[in-house]
Amino acid sequence: MSHATPHRLLYFFVAFVLLMFFGLIYAWSLFVDPLEAEFGWDRSATSVVFTLSIITFCAGMLVAGALEERTSPRTVMLITAACLGLGLIASAFTESLPFIYATYGVLVGAGVGLGTDVVMSVTLKWFPDKQGLASGAMLMGFGGGTMLLSPVVTTMLGTLGWRLTFGALGVIFVVLVGAGAFIMKLPTPEYVRPLLEKARQNATVAAVDMTGGQMVRTPTFWVFMVYLMLVTCGGLALISQAVPAAMELLMGAGAGAGASGAAAAGAGASAALPEAEALMLATAAMGSVSAMNGLGRLINGFIWDKFGYRVCLTWIAVAFAAGMLCCAFAMMGGNFPLLVAGFMLLGLMYGGNMCSMSAMVGTFFGPKYYGINYAIATCQMIPAAIVGPQILALSQMGSGSYLGAFWVFFGVAIAALAVSFFIKPPKAA
Repeated sequence: MSHATPHRLLYFFVAFVLLMFFGLIYAWSLFVDPLEAEFGWDRSATSVVFTLSIITFCAGMLVAGALEERTSPRTVMLITAACLGLGLIASAFTESLPFIYATYGVLVGAGVGLGTDVVMSVTLKWFPDKQGLASGAMLMGFGGGTMLLSPVVTTMLGTLGWRLTFGALGVIFVVLVGAGAFIMKLPTPEYVRPLLEKARQNATVAAVDMTGGQMVRTPTFWVFMVYLMLVTCGGLALISQAVPAAMELLMGAGAGAGASGAAAAGAGASAALPEAEALMLATAAMGSVSAMNGLGRLINGFIWDKFGYRVCLTWIAVAFAAGMLCCAFAMMGGNFPLLVAGFMLLGLMYGGNMCSMSAMVGTFFGPKYYGINYAIATCQMIPAAIVGPQILALSQMGSGSYLGAFWVFFGVAIAALAVSFFIKPPKAA
């Protein structure tokens, strides 16, 4: 009778596509220039939209985790479709900052949080034996969505304008998420039981399922949260400043062109060309971070399932430290390829860290309450998103260069490595 149950890869495919589109929502920067040009808003005002969307994203995940236990995945996904559709279509009618704060910052951010949590939770219940790989592969979709779909949105903005683009995206999300709501469903206990028993025999899933309340009472959870916050604060801060950091090196080193760059630096008339070239190179360097971010999630999921959590947490912290060393020495020597290597390590470790957060919840605390537990763990991004950029800003403003920031975050990476040795699976109650 196994033919009555669709293959779990179908649910994985639907989840991957939905998460790609959810990831696109965080390409907020694509809308910044057109909105600032039309309304004359400054960057500090428009950046509040992104901050709000991160906060409501985390809040949406918590709400989804609670709703899932009381209603059904389909209900949560239909609420998600309503939030995203309403938020995006309403954004098309923006005339003031408070309005876009409410529509995009609150409604769209919350919708993405609701949708991400329910899609991850439902899909991972089909994969109790492959928590790491399934988490990593799905999160690669979330991480890669911005990179793959941003050119489409850029084209839409150029041809339709920002208002029609918001409206069109709203319709697309309603259709996609609405369809997903009627395709995705939870596996039957009969389907899960043998896979879960095998996973528990191999110690790849916790022997017992813990509720959110039980999870937050374990020392394991809090030590892991400290580790996640250290890595996330460095990742978020440095990824957000990758282009300016690359520009600092390129312009300081004559646009990275050796002798010809030095000649260009001495000729004020030709300064515009090196700056344009530098911006192109800096943007490409940022692209390498995004690509490695997606790949890091997949690689880490494979490592988690094959070699266990200890190897995962160690390589993430080591890659973080090595990336910061590469960036620091690149800045000191004006070596752009070395800076790109540092950026790639940064992307790998940040993607790996996001995958570890998901895999840890399923592996350490069981799959049953994954939705709410994952939402709770995701809240570490809020302090990390506040503290990391502040450390970076203070360091950069104090020295006038990103070099100091690279050394500060090298110290943060070493602290994360030290904390990782104190993480162990919780004792069964």
